[in-house]
Amino acid sequence: MKYSKKATGAIFGTLIGLALAWILLRSSAGEEGIASALENILRRTAGADRLLLVGAFALFLASQALRAVRWMLLGFRRRYRFSLSMAVTSIHVGLGHLLPFRLADVAFVGLFRHFGEVPVGHGTASVVMAKLLDLMAMGAVIGSAAAAGVGDLAFVAPVIALAGFAGIIFLSPILRALGVPVRWILERFFHGRKTHWFDDLVSASSVRGRKFNLTMAFLVSILVWVAKLSMFLLMLEALGVTGVPGWKIFLASGITNIIMALPINGILSIGTTEAGWTAAFAMVGVGGSISSNFDIVELGFSVHILWMIMAVVLMLLAIPLLIRDGRRRRIE
Repeated sequence: MKYSKKATGAIFGTLIGLALAWILLRSSAGEEGIASALENILRRTAGADRLLLVGAFALFLASQALRAVRWMLLGFRRRYRFSLSMAVTSIHVGLGHLLPFRLADVAFVGLFRHFGEVPVGHGTASVVMAKLLDLMAMGAVIGSAAAAGVGDLAFVAPVIALAGFAGIIFLSPILRALGVPVRWILERFFHGRKTHWFDDLVSASSVRGRKFNLTMAFLVSILVWVAKLSMFLLMLEALGVTGVPGWKIFLASGITNIIMALPINGILSIGTTEAGWTAAFAMVGVGGSISSNFDIVELGFSVHILWMIMAVVLMLLAIPLLIRDGRRRRIE
């Protein structure tokens, strides 16, 4: 039976994720066994403080609304409606938790193409720009938190911010330099048919005439990450974890988000998210048992479950909004 490269990659990524999950649970459970660890995770997740979870959900919703505003600012030669941008954003984030290998980014471009008539090249450029802005904003937010906590790893944040800034500045020149070979490949891939995708991508990646919008998008990105990383503070408190400095949670959660954004995850991002979470907290000196009855690995699984539930709930709520917006556009 033949599988496409993406399907093969998804299966491989899922198997790797499951193996990582098993290794993490095995190392965490010790003599008690994996079944005991799973029982602890489910019990702790189900017993989370409801009021704090509502607060965490409100911050998560705020981060998505701000992302929707940012997509509007990143629009190239067109204005997106907030209803469309919010719906696509929520579906994009939800699928990001469910689908492997960043297929959610492909779905995002497709949704904007179908419902917003946004050219594929423009949508692709917006995705790339957004990721680079995220790097810059995370560097600013995490750097400030780490500096306040006098963390030894504070240098990581400005490096991330500089990488994002350089990416935005040099994205268009790099694409233009690669124009000849890329167009040659595309022409042969599409059997001589002319494609405007790369030309649209190059145009939409330019910063010329967009400095104000990109600056505003960067400021909005900072608010996005303040809201989202604060969400993790409330989630940990809801799960009964206190005493961990906020800057350590910001830095470790930020690193976990970067790992989530990489095209290495399988279905549900299981295993890789928890591995990134455990490694990130180890980097800031938090590992093993946080208290006598709670382990950092179990915490990672609990946070992932709650995080994924919130993302899926917003995605399901966004589907009727997207359908309604599509009908409104047809009537207009």
